[in-house]
Amino acid sequence: MLTNAHTHLEMTALARLCPREPTELLSWLGTVLWARWRTSGRKIRRGIERGIADLEACGTTFLGDISSTGLSLEPLFRSNLKGIVFLEVLGLDKVTALQKLAETQATLLGFRHRSKNQAIQVGLSLHAPYSCHPELLRAGAVWCRKEKVPLCIHAAEAPFETELLLSGKISRGPRSLRWVGKGLRNRPFGFPGLRPIPYLDSLGVLAASPLLVHAVQVTAEDIRLIRESGCAVIHCPRSNYLLSGGRLPLELYLAENIPVYLGTDSLASSPSLDIREEAAFAQKIHAGRVPPDRIEKLLEQPFPPPGFPFQ
Repeated sequence: MLTNAHTHLEMTALARLCPREPTELLSWLGTVLWARWRTSGRKIRRGIERGIADLEACGTTFLGDISSTGLSLEPLFRSNLKGIVFLEVLGLDKVTALQKLAETQATLLGFRHRSKNQAIQVGLSLHAPYSCHPELLRAGAVWCRKEKVPLCIHAAEAPFETELLLSGKISRGPRSLRWVGKGLRNRPFGFPGLRPIPYLDSLGVLAASPLLVHAVQVTAEDIRLIRESGCAVIHCPRSNYLLSGGRLPLELYLAENIPVYLGTDSLASSPSLDIREEAAFAQKIHAGRVPPDRIEKLLEQPFPPPGFPFQ
């Protein structure tokens, strides 16, 4: 039994964009968004099929996938894999973002009816604290609690996110000042003056016990909030390394008995979808802090975590 708790199968077609050396997340994100816009649906679908084949070939049993289009759902229904596809929403304009949320909720409920007795379930992803209007974050979390829909969110991934939310600034160098960074700084509703995890808590997002992807840039207080909210964390060490996210304090999460899963992220930010290779890399970067056999055990957890919301 192998669990890969975080994939972006829609980005398999963009594998050529995976950095060979560490780069800044915002610079990479700008390149990926541009390439994604120029990639046909046909290529995206072929990439999804290739990604599923790769996952099955390396023995994956459970997965968590993020989808902004829903294109991975049908192929995963036909696969031998189990897990959750999280339909993703983001947006900084309140009206547009809430409209997109409503559309995604309707789509999700339709798929959930189909998948109720199937191995692949459907959940909601609110992309990240820096890319979502606060009302989108709040409304999405409230709805997930009400409907018992699993929630996933990228959070505390890279230093720029914390700096942006605290001060409205991004000072990671000239590449961070591309159009992506400029758009994030021009938020009409300002900045909360809070770190990502306390910000999500202030909006009631942690009350929905979401899966927190990355969660690298955290303090002891952040980890306490994560534990008290019953959240699980998904660790993507190779993606974190290549996108300059830093080293997740895995030993602190484990000391607090917070469930931690491993994920490969996408082939646009990680060399493979083989979760065993992810574990091997994790063993290197956490050497002297977390025993290798403890990291091996992270591979063997069924996904989603016990008690995760389902209906």
